[in-house]
Amino acid sequence: MIAAAFFLLALAPQAFASEPRTLTWEDCVALASAQNPDLKSASFAQRAGRSNYLGSYNGVLPDLSLFNSYGASNLTGPGSSRWKAGLTTSVDLFNAGNIAAIQSASAAADRTSAQLRQASTDLRQALRGAFLNLLYAQENLAVSQRILALRTRGSEMVSLRYDSGRESKGNMMRAAAQRTQAEEDLKQAAREVRTAQRTLGRYLGYEEFEAVAATGTLSADPPPELPAEFETLLARRPDVAAEDAVVRGAEAGLFSARSPLFPTLTASYSRNVSGTSEFPTGSLGWTALGTLSLPIFGGGPTATYFSVTSAKQTLDKTHQDLRVTRGNALVDIENSWSSYAQDSAQARVSAALLDAARQRNDEADVRYASGLLIYDNWEIIASDRINQERQALQSRLNFTASQAGWEHALGRGLNE
Repeated sequence: MIAAAFFLLALAPQAFASEPRTLTWEDCVALASAQNPDLKSASFAQRAGRSNYLGSYNGVLPDLSLFNSYGASNLTGPGSSRWKAGLTTSVDLFNAGNIAAIQSASAAADRTSAQLRQASTDLRQALRGAFLNLLYAQENLAVSQRILALRTRGSEMVSLRYDSGRESKGNMMRAAAQRTQAEEDLKQAAREVRTAQRTLGRYLGYEEFEAVAATGTLSADPPPELPAEFETLLARRPDVAAEDAVVRGAEAGLFSARSPLFPTLTASYSRNVSGTSEFPTGSLGWTALGTLSLPIFGGGPTATYFSVTSAKQTLDKTHQDLRVTRGNALVDIENSWSSYAQDSAQARVSAALLDAARQRNDEADVRYASGLLIYDNWEIIASDRINQERQALQSRLNFTASQAGWEHALGRGLNE
């Protein structure tokens, strides 16, 4: 594969000014973790959600303020102007609205955390796909080179038989055209390598094109047995976790809608001193106050009723959305496992067919060169070998991509 990358440099020198940088899968994970803008965006959103959650506790913490005021009046005659300085503190001993705000912020923070994990899971699948596609493009380049060598040798064999009067001109022309087709396929394979490099660079966070070469093989682990218990798998799915956070947010919204039905208990304490100077001196006065309030028809006689009704409907909707998400997740897990198992079997079959096609092609070359096999039959065997070369490579790509899809269905993040 590395040799194929260097061949690409020779084939398209205008596209690459330097030797491509060789990257392993671990290198790609490290670069994407540090540079991918999608992951960074989700990380900033998660931090913002966490800060909002912590900030929501200010609603239940005491307030403390200092004041310095001046007042004057003409109602009590000269000398009525006075300065006042002091401090005051207050705290809500019970406020259902503040508690609901904390619950809502907690659910929102959990949702951003789930969305960060979802972004990591999606990035792992996209990055793995781009990495595998570059590996495939590099191997396809090498396969195209082998096919060109086969077509060149075949064209030379047919030309020699034509020159000796043992082959038709049409067959000779067809063999030459197939060689030309193989040459064009090789050029296209080179272009596909560059496209795959560009795609991989996008997920690595590169803003400019950078030539890279993936190192590794298009191989995957055998698929596991279908899990018997799916609930444990659903617990790891970030989309399910995000939807569950939406439900808890709706529950907090219902509690918030009901909060006007609960009384509010507030305590306050103030100490101050007054006098005729800006910083008065004298005895300190204090005031302590406890207030219990219950709004009646706040916002209108039916405001709370309709707020609660709307919040209930919203909560019922989120429960149904959660059911849909869980159902889709189960289908995704089942389909991903089925595709993984099927592509694993197909990769083994394609490898066996390729071995057989290569053997038949070698035998057919000997028989055709000795005049024991006519061109039409020899061409069928040669074309079958070339098709199997392509199909076996595609089957290996499908197999490795299916493993990446299975890992995505399990909810695995980028660094897992």
